[in-house]
Amino acid sequence: MTVVPNTLIGQELERTEDLRFLTGTGTFVDDYEPAGTLHAAILRSSVAHGRIVGLNKIVALKIPGVHAVLEASDIGTEIPTIPLRLAPLSGFEKYLQPVIAHRKVRYVGEPVAVVLADSRALAEDALDALDLTIQPLQAVPDWISAERDAAVLFEANGTNVAIRYKANLGDTDAQFRAADYTRKEKFRAHRHTALPLETRGVVAEWDAAAGRLKVSGATKVNFFNRRALAKMLDLPESAIDLLELDVGGGFGVRGEFYPEDFLIPFAARKVGRPVKWIEDRREHLLAINHSREIDCELEIACRRDGTVMALRGKIHGDMGAYIRTNGGVVPAKAAQFLHGPYRLPAIEVEVGAYMTSKTPVGTYRAPGRFEANFFRERLMTLRPMISASIRWRSGART
Repeated sequence: MTVVPNTLIGQELERTEDLRFLTGTGTFVDDYEPAGTLHAAILRSSVAHGRIVGLNKIVALKIPGVHAVLEASDIGTEIPTIPLRLAPLSGFEKYLQPVIAHRKVRYVGEPVAVVLADSRALAEDALDALDLTIQPLQAVPDWISAERDAAVLFEANGTNVAIRYKANLGDTDAQFRAADYTRKEKFRAHRHTALPLETRGVVAEWDAAAGRLKVSGATKVNFFNRRALAKMLDLPESAIDLLELDVGGGFGVRGEFYPEDFLIPFAARKVGRPVKWIEDRREHLLAINHSREIDCELEIACRRDGTVMALRGKIHGDMGAYIRTNGGVVPAKAAQFLHGPYRLPAIEVEVGAYMTSKTPVGTYRAPGRFEANFFRERLMTLRPMISASIRWRSGART
C-alpha cells in the first residue's frame, strides 16, 4: 500500500475570494434583487417603554406604489418569540423577544410595522405617513432602576430581574478573614456595538406552487436560524433554503436571529412576491445586538507578600429589553473568566441579569472575556505596594 503524503499541511493556500472583492464583483445581499421585488422599511418605536394605542395606516396605503403595511394583527393572535440559542438558563424564557411589538414597546427601535413598496424611498415615505400612537410608560434606564422594580417591563413576570445565580469555589469568607490586606472597587464596562461595513439585509422569495422559501443574506448560524424560522412559519425545515452570500463583516453581532429574519420571509409569503430589506446605519445602531454593559463590584484578599488568597464579586448585567438568542452568555462569561490565569484558593461570584428599556444584548468579540480581564487587572493595578517585591501566583510566573 502506497502512502501519499499530505502536502497541504503547513503550506500557504491562496485565498479564492480576493479577486472578486478587489475588482468590485462580489455579491452581497444588496446586490441581489429578483424580478418583482418589493422593498421593506420598518416602523420602529421612538418610545423606550409604552403601550401601543393604535396604528393608523390609511394615508400610507393611499400612496402610489405602497402595497402593504403589516403589523402584529396581520401575523395572528400568537406572536412568535425568538428562541434562545446559547445559555438557556431557567427564567430567561420569560423575557424572549416577540418578532414584532404586540401591545407594548420596550425599547427605542423595536419593530412595530413593516411597509412594502416598489422602492425603499417609497417605503420610507409611507413610514412618515403612518400615525402610531403610543402611551408612554416609565422607562427603566439602568440595572439599578431595574432592581427596584418601580416600573416593570413584563407585568406578568412581576420583576425586571431576569435571573440571579452564584458560583463559588473554596471558602472565600475564611480566606478574607485570614487576609493581611483586602480591597474593594467598582468598575464598569460601557455599552457599545459593532459597526461592520455591510449592515444586515434579507431577501426572501416564496414559491407558492412548490411550498418553498428561499432566504438570501443569512450568516453565521444558518441551521439554528432555519429551525427557528421553520417553526415560526409552520414549514418543514427542508422547505427553507438559507443562502449565505458575501459578507462585509460580522464581529459577533451579525447572523443571530433577529425580528427581521421572520418579518421579511413572512411578508414575502403574505404578498406572494420577493421582499428585500436592507438595514440603514441608523437602524443598525438602534436594532443590532448591543453588548458589554456590565457593572462589577470586585474585592480581593492578599497576604502581606502579595499572594492572592481570594476574589469575590458581583456582576450586574444590563440585558436590555429582551433576552436574545445568546445574550445570557455575556454576564455568564464575565463571571466565568473573572479568576483569569491566577491560582485562587477561593472565588465567589454573584451574577444578576436585569431587564432595561434599551436595545437587547448579544455577544460581541469574546463576550465577557474583555469585561472580566478589565475588572480583575484594573483591581490589581490599584493595589498598594505592600512590599518591595510582590509575588502573584500564576503558574511558574512570579
